Amino acid sequence: MIRCAEVRALPVRNVAGLMTGTSMDGLDVALCRITASPELSFELVAFETVALPAGLKDALAAERLGDVTSIARANVELGRFFAEALAGVLERHPFELQLIGSHGQTVYHEHGVTTLQLGEPSPMAERFGCPVVHDFRAGDIAAGGSGAPLVPYVDHRLLGGRGEALLAVNIGGIANLTALPAGPKTLERLIAMDCGPGNMVLDQLAAQFSAGAMSADVDGRMAARGRVLPELLEELTSHPFFSQPPPKSTGREQFGPDFVGAVLARARPDGEQAWCDLMATAAELTAFGIHDSYRRHVAPEMAVGAVAVSGGGACNPEIMARLAARFAPIPVRGIDAHGLPAEAKEAIAFAILASERIDERPANVPSVTGARRPVLLGKIAEC
Repeated sequence: MIRCAEVRALPVRNVAGLMTGTSMDGLDVALCRITASPELSFELVAFETVALPAGLKDALAAERLGDVTSIARANVELGRFFAEALAGVLERHPFELQLIGSHGQTVYHEHGVTTLQLGEPSPMAERFGCPVVHDFRAGDIAAGGSGAPLVPYVDHRLLGGRGEALLAVNIGGIANLTALPAGPKTLERLIAMDCGPGNMVLDQLAAQFSAGAMSADVDGRMAARGRVLPELLEELTSHPFFSQPPPKSTGREQFGPDFVGAVLARARPDGEQAWCDLMATAAELTAFGIHDSYRRHVAPEMAVGAVAVSGGGACNPEIMARLAARFAPIPVRGIDAHGLPAEAKEAIAFAILASERIDERPANVPSVTGARRPVLLGKIAEC
């Protein structure tokens, strides 16, 4: 068993970062060796995505969390799944675990008001005998912030100050960006925000088209066969979120089942090609949201030299092609080219944020979230 003080004394820490995104497609587990000082660095030892059991995924759907009993049970069930999934990864990749950073599953997010991530940490603390840092967003909200996005701090620590202005884009269920200036690392110059839907709308359309047999438009195949519906795209891009100034954050409440239901009611797809057209339009909406956020809020302050994309969207050729078309002549490529594995980035980020919490180092960015001051992120569970 290892305690926080013992972890703090370690110059190099073995940390597991756990992340489930708003699309609920699986639990990302990153096993990292993190060097906390003098300059933050990490080594990715192993990365896996463990699928959420169908019954658990259904239990986490917003329409199933209508009472306290359902929320309480889902919280514990998810925490137990995290422990089992992490144990499986450790069996395949032996690793002396000293710390866990668990983001949890976001089931509700209201910008600047409240946020709720499920996934009780106690089963992991009990099973692995090490501290678990969790509930990363609440401290920022208590200080007047929106609690999101939080990864920009990690972008700043790992990618900032490289001599070229860089736009780091993560496309999970929701898309977000961080604009990193070319000069010395300064949090005060950081520009970051949620941009709108990432894979979320595409994933829901795929599930609706296939009656649940598909969880995503794999490799953007359906979107590639479709054509963008201009009138529908114009309606979708008029959503109030896109014109809001930062700080801004969003989630399933704006772009989840109700949003997709309205899209389907408007488009009424009557055949496979019509569904492909909807997919193409949704992929274009993702690209629009990212580029529009850059155009409105970054370009007036900073011209970036490259766009580096992470998250599941980086593996979707159709989204990447549409981003490239909108950002041309600025090059758009996967963040792997900058030394970070695209699919593992967010799990790595929460391993790093857990390490920062153990060191009692504030890790929010007030200029990004709107918080009154820098605060510590995360609560600590120990057995």
